[in-house]
Amino acid sequence: MSRREKLSISGAIGFLIIWIIDLNSPTPKEIQGDFWNEIFYHYGWLMYAVACLFYYQFSKNNRLKKEEEESKKNN
Repeated sequence: MSRREKLSISGAIGFLIIWIIDLNSPTPKEIQGDFWNEIFYHYGWLMYAVACLFYYQFSKNNRLKKEEEESKKNN
């Protein structure tokens, strides 16, 4: 596992934990009743976690492709 993969999976886990903690916190009165602000307030952290997971998958696929190309060159 490369350093990029470790960092992105760690970031995803961290953002997921922050999202779970954030769901237990009350919504500020300034944004209560405004649907889109509430959605962004509570699910922004989850979207960051999903972005980290997508980057993890992207970097993993790139690493595997490079390893496959190197093995073909060596054979």
